[in-house]
Amino acid sequence: MKVFIGSVIVLLLIGAGIWLLLSPSFKKVGETASKVKENLKEEKNGESNPEKEK
Repeated sequence: MKVFIGSVIVLLLIGAGIWLLLSPSFKKVGETASKVKENLKEEKNGESNPEKEK
């Protein structure tokens, strides 16, 4: 039983460390997704300018 509890604690610590390492990536993904969503909304409304995109 002690081995099981120790294993769970170790897995939780490893998971927390990986989450902390990847959390900045999640923010970047969220920002990129919101930009893409805004671009799609503009294109749907016909407000997009092809020269503005590039």
